[in-house]
Amino acid sequence: MTKTTARQDLQDGLERVLRQFQAMTAQDIKALSQQLTSGARSRRSNALVERMARGRVLEHLLEAELPAADAAAAAVLEAGYEDRTPWRPRLPDSQEGSRSLALQTARAALKILASSNRFSVAEAVERAVGYMCGPQLPDWEYVCVNVTLEGAPSVEVGGWQLASFDYAADPLLPLTGAPGISGDLLAPRALHEMHGFGLLRRPLGSDPVPVDDDRPRVLVWPLLALNLALEVPVVAGPRYLVEPGRHVVTPYLGWPLPSEVSRWGYTLPPNLPRPSYVISREHEADVAAFCRAFLAGVTGLDARRRDQLARAADHFLFVKCHVLGDSGSGTAVSPLHLNEAAFRLTAALECLLAGGDGGRTDLSRKVQQRAAVLVGADDDDRLRVRNTVGAGYAARSAYVHGDKEKESDLQALRSVVCRVLGHWVVQAAQCTQLSGRHGGRDGLANLLDDALLSNRLHQEHIVGPRDAFRAGGGTPPLRPVVPWAPSRFRLAGPGPSSIDLV
Repeated sequence: MTKTTARQDLQDGLERVLRQFQAMTAQDIKALSQQLTSGARSRRSNALVERMARGRVLEHLLEAELPAADAAAAAVLEAGYEDRTPWRPRLPDSQEGSRSLALQTARAALKILASSNRFSVAEAVERAVGYMCGPQLPDWEYVCVNVTLEGAPSVEVGGWQLASFDYAADPLLPLTGAPGISGDLLAPRALHEMHGFGLLRRPLGSDPVPVDDDRPRVLVWPLLALNLALEVPVVAGPRYLVEPGRHVVTPYLGWPLPSEVSRWGYTLPPNLPRPSYVISREHEADVAAFCRAFLAGVTGLDARRRDQLARAADHFLFVKCHVLGDSGSGTAVSPLHLNEAAFRLTAALECLLAGGDGGRTDLSRKVQQRAAVLVGADDDDRLRVRNTVGAGYAARSAYVHGDKEKESDLQALRSVVCRVLGHWVVQAAQCTQLSGRHGGRDGLANLLDDALLSNRLHQEHIVGPRDAFRAGGGTPPLRPVVPWAPSRFRLAGPGPSSIDLV
């Protein structure tokens, strides 16, 4: 018997057993249990006695299905059953071992059924059989983020999936999230459902998220796209590996933060929960379209320009992690010195817009003008952009030199930096295709300087690509998202039921 045939026979037999078991009332189970123990009666009934009775009846129903269940389980063992979970000893390749495997699989299926009313018997059995004796599946890496989805199962974000933690509906989530299944204390279910974390996930490839150094840069791209698309700060949390639909592979102890997260000054203190947010159904398509358009532009950059963008993103994400969060009253909340935020935001602009003439003379004026040309919609908007960046430089100078604090509109400066980051990607990708003064190392800076005086260059190389980017979805929604609230979710589905064998 092949492993595929044995697995199907095992699933068919377990389905029949569980349907019979579900159809039995508590009195039926009690009566049959007494028959199986030669009519012995318990003087009193309690949870332990009832649990033992359910287990006794379930084992009896499995034995009645021989060879449908036990023989199939034995064939699965003979075909190469691999026990990979650290909390469950390897089952011996024997008739007793095969019976134990069938019983354990039935119990796992019952626990899955008890964890959510959205599972059918067939779905629970299929998941349980895969978990107990299925072949090894390629691992996925998961990263917690403080934003989740209200409606869509997932949204593509540059090779990652942004997804909510919907245990019953998502076949990729680990079964260790089910109540009572071994290892659920190590599973991330409570981390997501109690704190409102969604997740970024992708198949574990040759370029995993590092947890002990800063190369390669992996998380910066999806987090940058989400932070440009949303007004609220989107931050990353713990990383873990999952065998899809099975269990958490690592970590067994602790929740390591990716090393990139330290660049943005973000930590996960247990006594200071990070606000979490839900992207509403009507905004999910807009967020997905922006991320797709922006990250397509990032893909078109050469290595040097990607490094420029990553350094600018570090400054921008640092500010987003500390400043301008939603306090509930619409005001900025910040553990970061506001002039330090201006320093970092102007540094982000310099990463992208400095250069052009080989020197650093009058750098602030050049950055102000280039930002205005790059993102300004009309004359008035260009003046506003220039003045906003200029005020940011004044605040930066006061912070660096210890002078009296200068006031600046940090919301406006952050908005300008958002626009520059998005439009710079489009223009930089285009400059890689140009030659001469507008196509070299400082081609974009030269193009912006020349476009200040040439309406033709401005319309052809600035306005045209910018409009095409926006038409393709590259207009950040920047709409408020819904604050996450624990009342929106059930922590453990409908809870234990009469068939739960914990």
